[in-house]
Amino acid sequence: MSRRKVFRSVFVMLAPLGLVPTLAACPKKPDPVVDAGAPPPPPAVEDAAPLDLQPEGSDAGDAGDGDAAPDAKKYTGPYVPANVVAIRQCCAQISAQAKSLGVSPEAGFLMGLAAQCNQTANAVQANPNSPEVAMFKNAMAGRNLPPVCRSF
Repeated sequence: MSRRKVFRSVFVMLAPLGLVPTLAACPKKPDPVVDAGAPPPPPAVEDAAPLDLQPEGSDAGDAGDGDAAPDAKKYTGPYVPANVVAIRQCCAQISAQAKSLGVSPEAGFLMGLAAQCNQTANAVQANPNSPEVAMFKNAMAGRNLPPVCRSF
């Protein structure tokens, strides 16, 4: 017998043996999930009055009813520099102007300018001396932009 015939007969006999573990390793079908129906309604709350979250004790001060002096400033969030606020207002106005133009080349340019404006605002907030402001001013040069954009 030639080697080729021996190899072929051995292969034919061993091939089914390799197929059995492959078929045994096939994943089983998952059991179907039985739907339990709609979730129960939330429990009814008898006292639906808003919670009074005023501090108690020495932290309360003389706030009493929670009203502070009318000229007192209230904390509204993290500090944002005035130039960043002006840039963000400009970005919003540019975006609104682009949307009002509809589908036109100028509107596409303004949407790109608004995106660049938002990136500039983020850069200025991170570093007030960033060079992006000068590049943005050059991009705005000669354009008919909202008056808010002329302030910086």
